[in-house]
Amino acid sequence: MSEKREVNKLPYILTALGTLFLTMGMLHFYGYLNFANEEEGLLVAEFSLVTVGSEEAGQLRSKTPNHVAECVDGVLILHNTRHNGLSGLLVDERQRVVRCNEQTVPVAQ
Repeated sequence: MSEKREVNKLPYILTALGTLFLTMGMLHFYGYLNFANEEEGLLVAEFSLVTVGSEEAGQLRSKTPNHVAECVDGVLILHNTRHNGLSGLLVDERQRVVRCNEQTVPVAQ
């Protein structure tokens, strides 16, 4: 009769864990793995809603702001034109993401 020799699984487990930790360390070192803190989510600007036909709508300034909005995958993204690369999600006061429809507005002729 042949007896099967039991394989020691401890080296396999240690190799797998070591590979996992080494991979995570290398990804973090090269900047592919980022851990975001709540302190890093800075308030860039505050926005308010002006409804169409209200008295406030007639008092708007003609100077253009430093922000440009873009609809990406149904989420409204704001880009800052003064600081290149600074962009973020538009959220409400309860930190909910503002959604948008990717529809084009007809041009007035």
